[in-house]
Amino acid sequence: MRLFIKEWVNRTATIMTENGQVVWTFSSLQDARTACREWQALTGSEPMTFVEEVICAPPEVACAAG
Repeated sequence: MRLFIKEWVNRTATIMTENGQVVWTFSSLQDARTACREWQALTGSEPMTFVEEVICAPPEVACAAG
């Protein structure tokens, strides 16, 4: 499974699927990373790929991968 961690300008971070389904939003990028590591360790499932630290500009500007 491929998940993305998107960090917003207000420093919150959202974990989302490739098709844009929001899984959860956290108060920081570090919290999102921790949750991903803990979920993977807990489930023992196939390795997940995380693409992270995509930072978005204010709403009037389109997002760009970093």
